[in-house]
Amino acid sequence: MPPPPSLTPAQLALQAERRAAKLAKKAAAQAANGVGPVTPQQVLEAERRKFLKREWLAVGGQNGASDSGRRVKIITWNLLAQTLIRRELFPGSDCLKWTDRKPMLQAEMGHYAAADVICLQECDRLDDLLSATPSHSHVKVSGPGKLHGIVILYRTPRFTVRSFRTIFLDDEELSPSLEGDGRRRRGGTRQTRNVGLVVALDDHESGGGIVVATTHLFWHPKFVYERVRQLIILTRAIKEFQKDNDCESWPAVLSGDLNTSPSEAPYQLLVSPQTPLAPSVLEHLEVSRIVHNTVDKIGVVPPTPLPAHTPMNGGPNSTLDSGSGASALAAEIDGGEKDDKDDEDELPDSNEKSTANTRPPEEADGILPITELTKMLSETVPGGAKSAYGLSPWVTNGSETFGSRGGFGHLKPRDGKDEPAYTCFTPLFNLTLDYLFELPSRKDVRVAVVGLLRPPRKDELGQGLPRKGISASDHLAVGCELAW
Repeated sequence: MPPPPSLTPAQLALQAERRAAKLAKKAAAQAANGVGPVTPQQVLEAERRKFLKREWLAVGGQNGASDSGRRVKIITWNLLAQTLIRRELFPGSDCLKWTDRKPMLQAEMGHYAAADVICLQECDRLDDLLSATPSHSHVKVSGPGKLHGIVILYRTPRFTVRSFRTIFLDDEELSPSLEGDGRRRRGGTRQTRNVGLVVALDDHESGGGIVVATTHLFWHPKFVYERVRQLIILTRAIKEFQKDNDCESWPAVLSGDLNTSPSEAPYQLLVSPQTPLAPSVLEHLEVSRIVHNTVDKIGVVPPTPLPAHTPMNGGPNSTLDSGSGASALAAEIDGGEKDDKDDEDELPDSNEKSTANTRPPEEADGILPITELTKMLSETVPGGAKSAYGLSPWVTNGSETFGSRGGFGHLKPRDGKDEPAYTCFTPLFNLTLDYLFELPSRKDVRVAVVGLLRPPRKDELGQGLPRKGISASDHLAVGCELAW
């Protein structure tokens, strides 16, 4: 008989993690059923892994969708990168160190492991979380120089990657037909180092497939124009990707942290590009047509080109990692234990309302009038994108939504009023920023939302996240089940 294989330290650590998770699950079940004995270690581990569990809601019916039996559950979640954590942003939080956050994130990831696709943003410790999703493989990409990235995990018994594409939002051209240099055609207002990821997944269970995209748009409140520009580039790239990879007949889903609320121009133009914006919303967009001095850095060192047609048929937990453009992904740091910082200058601070280092646009900048932006979105998302929560009949008496909490302020409530009341809930900020959209299909694919992950109530979120027993991130996962 051959000797047992020797395991590497990393494999041994993974094995120990899985054992601890099993013990914690068993302990929780025993405690719930009044069955013992439960050891102190099991009790402690179960306590460390506690989080707010939310059920799935059945919504509507097929709504014209075919009865082919194709159903896909999708989750999107901003994890809160450890490298971005600053204590001053989360006053009073008891869950900022990685040693506290890791078991909670693992437990919540395990809770979502039944989903077919899981999209993540601000992910910088993925290797510590993969044991929670043993039936998934993933694709991960990062922006130039960023210490965290975006990820799409997919269930390998069902899916394989036909192709994927990384979209470097700073470098893509908003107006490819304009004369002049690349700067004018790009039409960007500042350097953001944000990226998008789109993946085509072949479905081996029910045939066909699905296209899933995720992103994390630029954060600064004053740069509304830039977020609209990024949405145009993303939705256009997804359409081109579908055509290039012969999957125009597949549903396409855009997910992620868009750093915009339903009352703001990026959301309103995405879901209803033909509807005029309210005067105050239009004004907010117009004044954001400014140019930051960081645009001078764009295009100096182009991002490393990535394959646009890379199949991947790996087994569970196989990985497709791209580089991070011009700069390789830096070594990970223990941001919760030390005062290390990501060098991307993207954190809200006392100057988040400042427009320092900006100037009015010049012709050479290629900054478009609002009418042109609207026209572009009308072409890339004709009829508008359909929000999983915004257009689904999930709301009942007492449901907390963006509209019911007064999210529109003085504006007349319109598209987006039924989005979750909060998807980001900290001691300082209570916001709706995270979404799942079905994009229009050229092949008239009829898709229905038949399930949603229940949004949390405000009284379930304590004094703000991250918080032990609730969530190790400042954002809350949102999820939908699609049928077609």
